[in-house]
Amino acid sequence: MTFREAVNQVLIRLREETISADWSGDINDSNTINDYQKVVASLVNDSKRSVEGYHDWLVLRETVDIATVSGTKNYSLSSGQEVKIVDVINNSTGANLVQVTRHYMNSVRYPTDPTGEPLYYNFNGADSSNNLKVDLSPVPTSVQTLSFDIIKYQDELTTATAVLKVPSKPVVLGAWARAISERGEDGGTQSSLAAQEANESLKQAIILDSGNAQYESDWYVA
Repeated sequence: MTFREAVNQVLIRLREETISADWSGDINDSNTINDYQKVVASLVNDSKRSVEGYHDWLVLRETVDIATVSGTKNYSLSSGQEVKIVDVINNSTGANLVQVTRHYMNSVRYPTDPTGEPLYYNFNGADSSNNLKVDLSPVPTSVQTLSFDIIKYQDELTTATAVLKVPSKPVVLGAWARAISERGEDGGTQSSLAAQEANESLKQAIILDSGNAQYESDWYVA
């Protein structure tokens, strides 16, 4: 579902005028979109972010590779800040890296950082583009590729043709409930019912998505 389609689905439920054609550029800069339609668009983005945070959606998964440099400890993930690490693997050795605390990283760096194959990582600040950075330990001594499997939230929707990644139904219903509440016209009854519908839709979407990743929680004994 595109951003315009999602906004229109909410507007229809509110008995408001829908957006008849795609706008150009950012919706907030468009002269063809009225103020209330822009409010609803903001509520769609609020609902999207809420839905994204409830579950590790398969559609939000991606892999970020970094190439190590001998003697370099700190690396940018080029993934923004709102991410969750699922797994980290060294493609050169097949070893999985383990996340450790800052306390551990500090405890092993003095008097000198250990060097060798990276086995641990820890977040340490952000670069100039606001991407998270990680420290590796031991500090690499050769070129290797580390793959970070992450959950990354979709950027805020702004263009008409931007496609919503997470399931659209709970996003639309969640935005509808927010819009009813924002109006403050119903004494809370209708917004409560709409919120209940949104929650039920979200539960069903999570159940379906979880079914495709059910083996991730299985344990095996060799």
